Amino acid sequence: MLENDRRGWIIVGVLFATMFLIWGPVNAGGVFFLPVITHFKWSRGLFSALVATAPLAAGVSSPIVGSMLDRVSPRKVMVAGAAMVALAYFALSRANSASAFLAIFIVLGIGITASTIIPSAVVITSLFREQRGLALGIAFAAIPLGGTGITILANRVVLRYGFRAGYLAMALPIALLVIPLLVVFLPAGPVTEAADGDRSRVDAALAPGLEVREALRSRSFWMIAIAEVLFATAGVGIRVHLIPYLTGIGYTPTMAAQIFGAMFLFSAAGSFLAGPLADRLGARWMLAVVFLAGAIGIASLLGAAHIASLGLFVLVFGLVRETFLLPLMIGESLGAKNLGALLGMQAFFTTLGFAAGPIIAGRIFDVSGSYSAALMLFAGMALISSLAIRATLPLAEERARFAIEDPATA
Repeated sequence: MLENDRRGWIIVGVLFATMFLIWGPVNAGGVFFLPVITHFKWSRGLFSALVATAPLAAGVSSPIVGSMLDRVSPRKVMVAGAAMVALAYFALSRANSASAFLAIFIVLGIGITASTIIPSAVVITSLFREQRGLALGIAFAAIPLGGTGITILANRVVLRYGFRAGYLAMALPIALLVIPLLVVFLPAGPVTEAADGDRSRVDAALAPGLEVREALRSRSFWMIAIAEVLFATAGVGIRVHLIPYLTGIGYTPTMAAQIFGAMFLFSAAGSFLAGPLADRLGARWMLAVVFLAGAIGIASLLGAAHIASLGLFVLVFGLVRETFLLPLMIGESLGAKNLGALLGMQAFFTTLGFAAGPIIAGRIFDVSGSYSAALMLFAGMALISSLAIRATLPLAEERARFAIEDPATA
């Protein structure tokens, strides 16, 4: 293996560890849901609204983070973000009011944005050419694997010592492991200058693609935005309320946490499968299939009182892993020329869905006493997301549309 290749895969490993230990606690949020609202005597809708401030803050900060990554060292951005996440979880272990949770979740959302998905996608896309999908799939598999491992850990800590100790347990690995790894291994300068001197591998800045203003006028940008906001609403709404839903229909908290963890284990397998398939078949086709599978999986959750339906949900919805396909999707339809900025803009729509999903599910439950209507709504959203991705265009067709509109530049 060449030295440049070895360095690239080491960085993938560091990004894997980063997302495992930062997104693991995020995906384990359902473990804290009932203990927190029971302790403070809050409604599900209120706590869902407080939790939603994190993705809202992430959405507002995403375009800023994306633009920064085109100019600033990813190491600086990610280290600062990881420090914010660690401090936020420590603060949650001490919080005593809704206003404190609100402020802390805002800091948490910004920190997650700066330390995980957007910078990791930009770094990997810049370092890899032939095996981009594989590298992204490996790194982003950490998100569901973290959901599996950290959910089990968090559940044990919370059941034995309470939610405050659980939040503290989420903070320590980030402070003690993630931040040192990022400092040691990530490039010190802007990503386009830090690929071990091998500029033939750093093609993102030189790649063809639309200017930001052109992307904002394209069909594909808005189809991707529609798909992302709808599927994020459905996916996060399901994940945040899955444990409360399962315990409400008769499963024990421990069994519900194990099912939640199994879902993320299958999701990791989905990352390993979808990455190479996206390299061979294209991200547009792969993402449409993933969203369709999500719709089927959510619909099967309506019958989760029966073990067969629950097993279908764990398998089908578990295999859904859409996040790492977004940079590939943008590259195919809009180009990699302004990947950081475009990822940041699309992440804004994604995080709107992250914020809306838990609120919608919580409100529906508070009004009806059931999650059934939320599940049907979320399944429909996932189906529309699949259709929206099928309506996107390849980059060459998007560029041709602009040439037709402005013949002088053709």
